[in-house]
Amino acid sequence: MSLQITNYTEPKIVTNDNLQHRSYITFYFNDEIQKEYHGKNVGLKINPNRASSLEEKGQLLKKLQFELHKSLDAGSYPVINIESLQLTSKKSEVELSAIKLMFEAIKNKLRSDLSKTYKRDLKSVYREFRNFILADEAKGAIIEITSVRIEKFLSQFGSSGTYYMNKRRNLGVILSAAGRLDNIEVKAVKETKRRKAKAKLHKAYDKTQLKPILNYLKVHYPNLYLCCLLTYSSWLRPHEEIRLLTLEDFKKDWTEIHLSGGDNKGGKVRVVYIPDYAREVLLPVLSELGRKDNIFSLTNEPFNESYFNTTWSRAYKKMFALGLIFENQTIYSFRHTAAIEVYRKTKDVYLLQKLLGHSNIIVTLKYLRSLGEFNSEELRDAAPQL
Repeated sequence: MSLQITNYTEPKIVTNDNLQHRSYITFYFNDEIQKEYHGKNVGLKINPNRASSLEEKGQLLKKLQFELHKSLDAGSYPVINIESLQLTSKKSEVELSAIKLMFEAIKNKLRSDLSKTYKRDLKSVYREFRNFILADEAKGAIIEITSVRIEKFLSQFGSSGTYYMNKRRNLGVILSAAGRLDNIEVKAVKETKRRKAKAKLHKAYDKTQLKPILNYLKVHYPNLYLCCLLTYSSWLRPHEEIRLLTLEDFKKDWTEIHLSGGDNKGGKVRVVYIPDYAREVLLPVLSELGRKDNIFSLTNEPFNESYFNTTWSRAYKKMFALGLIFENQTIYSFRHTAAIEVYRKTKDVYLLQKLLGHSNIIVTLKYLRSLGEFNSEELRDAAPQL
């Protein structure tokens, strides 16, 4: 038995403060750089990138760093895995095709804890791209799909920068996930042209509009009225947070709403305060409900995810004809109006981040920029001078 001499550098953690970004341990092993995202190569189930908090992620990264160092010192890195050897053997006979990897990637995404809308968008771009690529491309290796071909695919969605960039982003997610299944970094989408996306604004309401709109909805669309009132007063998102509220979500004599991590987009436990004017409207409804009853359907089953969109479309046409509402004003405009009001009053971006339930401060800054409340000119004026 011959002795294999190895050389390596000390494993280092590469991470940042964004829970969504993948972190890893890097080091040189036999003069080749290594990036370890999990504990597979030391025979342990350690996966920092599945952590639910930055603190947990940091602890798992330190544990992975320690185990890799120990394995390198003992000369047992990487652990030989029988299953991976079998997979490698199979792949040497028949290389995993692009279409198979994409199918597995989208299947995994649809099983994961993502919003229904996001899953729908991923599924849509997967089907469109599957129908676009040629038979030889589908059967070939995923790394062989070029940026030129992807640009040709994306050119179908050039009616607006936003539409194009949404398709580009979602396709990138699928191809990257597919590449990871085969330990390949797929860069083709990143190499395609970007387009400036102009978001379709949920135009904020003028203060003089709010009460007339809410009064109209109160008379003609009671459920929509309650939804819009809560969107404005509690900062919750209408379609996936407010629509699903039940009696048990209301705490402390019905003055607060408590949502678990699985009940809101941010994925964290969230508590919002209910102002007195909204609580007065809620009390007659809540007093008649069972613990699991939905506040709109009044049963254990909520209305479908399109319920408020459909109702809003009907109400919008009538309110627009009456001059109560203007173009690009939506249900989300109530949330945007509240955000502008708080920012102008406090100039506190971190408070606004908490109230809106954004995952990080960058999202809030982008939110304010899209509302025209925060721009590069403000940054310039705020910069320290010598």
